[in-house]
Amino acid sequence: MLRAVGEPRRIERAIKRLQGALKGIPSRSVRVTWRGGELRTTIYWARDDAYWWAVEPRPARDALLLGHAPDAPAKRESITCEINLPRAGADRKVAGIIAADERGTLYLCHSGRMGGSRPGQRKSGFRDFLRDGVWRKLAWPDGEETEALVIAPLDSPRLTRLLGQFVDAVRRFKAGEPPTARTGLCVEPAISDSAMAACDRRLVDVALREELAKRGLFGGAEDLFSLRGERPQPLFALVADGGPEELAMAVGSLSLASARGGPDVRPILVAPAALADPDSDALQALPFAFVRFRWRGARAVFDGLDDALE
Repeated sequence: MLRAVGEPRRIERAIKRLQGALKGIPSRSVRVTWRGGELRTTIYWARDDAYWWAVEPRPARDALLLGHAPDAPAKRESITCEINLPRAGADRKVAGIIAADERGTLYLCHSGRMGGSRPGQRKSGFRDFLRDGVWRKLAWPDGEETEALVIAPLDSPRLTRLLGQFVDAVRRFKAGEPPTARTGLCVEPAISDSAMAACDRRLVDVALREELAKRGLFGGAEDLFSLRGERPQPLFALVADGGPEELAMAVGSLSLASARGGPDVRPILVAPAALADPDSDALQALPFAFVRFRWRGARAVFDGLDDALE
């Protein structure tokens, strides 16, 4: 279980780490506006992930300002959302949370309460909209337990990309778009993996869908997932970090799903290229296809995907 961090020095270090890790092209003296307010500040454009960010000090808290930006920022920009982080103490009245796991890994989290821009939009509606996000139990210093959305581990090399996913989700929610439907692409993990692994899992899943779409096999002209009976339907099990328990559960879940689906299913295991050699050799002997993924920047790329789909 994650725990909310309340020590002032630890929060201060976490916010400095966040600012140091986030990437972006600076735009100075930008007029940033929101409902009921505005300020001039320097914002940083994460071009590849289509958003800008800035950290602004407020009384008793720091505000992480975020804006959707597929194009380079202009001299006037509107905020998509704001994550407030108290400088001292754990405060359930604000949405931003710095949390730590049992290993001391720090995470940027959100309570899930999100004010909408449309009449009748509930603050709790964002929780339902992003039901496939990384939600984890969170313990507070006073003993209260709630649930929080894990946006990103602060030490992740993919922090900027993960925060961009959050900004895009907020934009779609406030615009009234429907939530992204589950595709059934991957067998659901049989265990609650670490929050860090779960964040990476979502990035790998998105990249895998995009690669299948490029091949016309998922959302393409010949949608493989709509051709039941004409060819076996690929069914993936995704191993995010290669831990022994996670690996065993993925293999078992895929084997069971394959047995249930019979010849209509083509089971494919997706696992990190950096797996230990003994595990890698054992996986090659399994009776289903094996695809490796590795990170190129913040994007997962796949080795052996075409062979697995044949």
